[in-house]
Amino acid sequence: MAGFSDAEILRLCNRQGFKGFKAPPYWTAEVYGFGKWIREYCNYPWYLPLCIYTDHGPPMSDTPSKQELESGAPYLFFHSLALAKKWKEITKKEGFVLYSPFVYYRRKKNLHRSPNARGTLAFPAHTNINIEDQSDVGTYIKQLLKLPRKFQPVSVCLFYDDIKKGKHRIFQKYKIPIYTAGYYYNDRFTERFYDILKNFKYATSNKVGSYLYYAVEMGLPFSIYGQKQKYINKGDPNLSAGEYDSYKLSALYRRIHRMFNGLHTKISPEQKRFVEINLGLRDGISPPQMRNILYKSLFQWVFSSRPIMWFFKIAWVVIQSALLKIRGLFGDQLH
Repeated sequence: MAGFSDAEILRLCNRQGFKGFKAPPYWTAEVYGFGKWIREYCNYPWYLPLCIYTDHGPPMSDTPSKQELESGAPYLFFHSLALAKKWKEITKKEGFVLYSPFVYYRRKKNLHRSPNARGTLAFPAHTNINIEDQSDVGTYIKQLLKLPRKFQPVSVCLFYDDIKKGKHRIFQKYKIPIYTAGYYYNDRFTERFYDILKNFKYATSNKVGSYLYYAVEMGLPFSIYGQKQKYINKGDPNLSAGEYDSYKLSALYRRIHRMFNGLHTKISPEQKRFVEINLGLRDGISPPQMRNILYKSLFQWVFSSRPIMWFFKIAWVVIQSALLKIRGLFGDQLH
């Protein structure tokens, strides 16, 4: 694979025109294509909203986040049994284990690493609208290019927010092939992710992330390698303001980091077991149980005050979309 062109990157990162809920009751249940595959997993209609809150990926921490504790959703789902138990301990409410929507998709479609897979796919530590990384990306790129021959060639898979900030340009400068799964609310995000991942023999990052779990589950040895990031929090309520160190956030994060730190060409039994447990593959609730909870949560949500605000959000999104289309048709005549 030679990487995506600028035109393809821009198309994948286009926020307009994607299918699915643009203003879900609880955003985590729809992000990264989760909603599409949660619905298919338990045969829940596509046109009904998901009125549950989920963690937005496999665990990086030992305890539920601030946003999970304050979500107000009728039911909470976590990828790991440990977090579901911790939720019940803190809130006295039942927490449920989510069978990974990503893994459900991969196994349903019988996707595997390609027989022609080669090289390494790197997932540089990403930023978002509230988090900036002030480390020197050039240093990290040079480290990737110095990986041993068996890991070459190296490509990168970049996060939507980093592409919107233009951070892909420096990788282009070094002629490193670039890929992206695109906008994280596009319901084809999951498919795009695996369409990229299956072409590589190894995966790496300079930070623990969901990609680690998904790569290992698919059979790609994962290495935490390269320059440490220098994160600055400018507005994420789940983290302290200013500079912070991901390594110091939780004992679980440190355990994952130690388990995958350094260069790996094989997946150890410990790594495989850890990933399976924390993707909900051993404890995830069954499709009938999931469907029952989704209908119960929908009923509870409908008869609360929350739908009123949700309908306002949808109306606002529809108005914004209409305005964008009108501006596209008439351009500066509106100003």
